[in-house]
Amino acid sequence: MAQNIALRLEKFVKGSFGGVFNKRSTVKLDNTFTVFSFRNLEDQMRSLAIFIIMDYVWNQIKRKMKKRILIVDEGWYLMKNPSSAEFLWGFAKRARKYYLGLTTITQDIEDFLSTDLGKAIVTNSSIQMIMKQSPASIEKISQTFYLSEGEKALLLAADVGEGLFFAGSSHVAIKVMASPGEHGFITSKPEDIIRQQQKAEPQPQNPQ
Repeated sequence: MAQNIALRLEKFVKGSFGGVFNKRSTVKLDNTFTVFSFRNLEDQMRSLAIFIIMDYVWNQIKRKMKKRILIVDEGWYLMKNPSSAEFLWGFAKRARKYYLGLTTITQDIEDFLSTDLGKAIVTNSSIQMIMKQSPASIEKISQTFYLSEGEKALLLAADVGEGLFFAGSSHVAIKVMASPGEHGFITSKPEDIIRQQQKAEPQPQNPQ
């Protein structure tokens, strides 16, 4: 039995998957703000890593009750795996009991709404924001959020930062505007990133 377990675990400590689970973590997890990023993780490893991280976060929340907020970006990825989807649904159902606020973010809401758990998480949240949508997904979103024809037209024609804000039964059109500092921090546009890199490069000195 031990040999069988060792063979199943070997790929996670050697070869292309090595470096993640083959040593103790050197990351300090007692900070006031902690980010878990999967950007450089192999696709085959992501589901396992997400499960381990969510299990750790849940244990921390239960161990000591204090005011916290958990932000899950690209939430649709967790909905692809039934185990991680159920884990996220557990957070959504029990977060308030442990003084935890849960925020889920996804660029593809249609994938998020394709499962019953994903739909339950979205429809049971107290506040929702929906930005510009494509014609292919607008009908499913309209049925889920009971949009009027005017609201559907708004989401289809929305510009960057424009959308709908939901609080209870109230729907309000919004426009989110980032300050120059915020924009520089959050932008993912290649042209903006190149411009930032050029500004950060040392400028050649003019000869005297």
